[in-house]
Amino acid sequence: MPNAAETITLPGAMPGTTRQLRVFSFGEPGARPKAYLQAGLHADEPAGMMILRELCRLLAAAEDAGEIVGEIVVIPVANPLGIDQAVNGAVMGRYELRTGTNFNRGWPNLADGLAEAVRKRLGKDADENVELVRRELKRRVAALRGDSPVMAQRGALARRAFDADLVVDLHCDDEALSYMMSPDELWDEAKRFAADVGVHSLQPGGGGSGAQCFDESFLAPWLALNREFGGRVPVACQAFTFEMGGVLDVEPKQAARHAQGFFRYLRRIGCIAGGAPRKSGNVVQEFREFEMLDSPAGGVLLYPQELGDWVSPGDVIAEIVDPAAPDPDAPPLQIKAGMKGCVVSRRLSRQVSFGDFVVMLAGNDKPKSGKQKLLMD
Repeated sequence: MPNAAETITLPGAMPGTTRQLRVFSFGEPGARPKAYLQAGLHADEPAGMMILRELCRLLAAAEDAGEIVGEIVVIPVANPLGIDQAVNGAVMGRYELRTGTNFNRGWPNLADGLAEAVRKRLGKDADENVELVRRELKRRVAALRGDSPVMAQRGALARRAFDADLVVDLHCDDEALSYMMSPDELWDEAKRFAADVGVHSLQPGGGGSGAQCFDESFLAPWLALNREFGGRVPVACQAFTFEMGGVLDVEPKQAARHAQGFFRYLRRIGCIAGGAPRKSGNVVQEFREFEMLDSPAGGVLLYPQELGDWVSPGDVIAEIVDPAAPDPDAPPLQIKAGMKGCVVSRRLSRQVSFGDFVVMLAGNDKPKSGKQKLLMD
């Protein structure tokens, strides 16, 4: 295991209810490039936790071999508050039950006022400007208040991620293919990353709801400064969210394959010594349009297609059966596609209520019905 394993005690909302955040570090603190990877911010999404567990094995062996060049921080369970929330045996880790806070929304806006704070101190040397900005970000992160369990947890994560060259947040969907989300500014690099990891597709992400997600909190300052000052302040942090399949995708061999992909990319960007890997042979599909379809009624949910199947407008992509209907021969309600697209994500439970999410299609044609995808995980 890594030479540096840190356990951080987080305060609880009541006496005697502290939680622990475990951080694994590889390489020398302050070495470049720095990579930060976490999973389980939505604590009921276990697929990424398994992947980072396997990645830690690979990194520990690389460290023993003297191959870690940069600094790599890995937090396989980034939300000990949420993972301890359960109702009748079911983990409820997307929201804090006490306050309703989404653990991956409302992250600090570190870009607000940043340009004015550094404007008079910026010089002509881009590298020196990057270090200047990182010092200012460090000051802002240090000032975050930790007076609630959620904010204390966010501060602990932010203090380890704010100065990373690469920030990776692993999630998983309900039942889904694996995919990666990236803003347009990082799209080309995201394609290389997605190919190394071996995910199915690349999709747009960020800027949807205004309720800032984890990775946006660390990428937004650099994008804002780069727009303001151009090449004087390069985008010194690349931040991405991955959806590593669905909640059932925890099989160790699959996790190990994806861990090898993350290890491959860390070698590619210079965190790990060795020759640059050859271009990955994985084919990553690129999607720009989405259709989110909800249930028009409650009942039992049936799917005529499998994940990865392509459909056309008008194709039936789900059926809702009312098992208590007076007429047992009554046809099921049908949900039809409004676009040509791939079945990327769908509801895992085959029981559905009115208004529940049912299926997400991804493609490159504008949908004719349903909701467009606006939020990242």
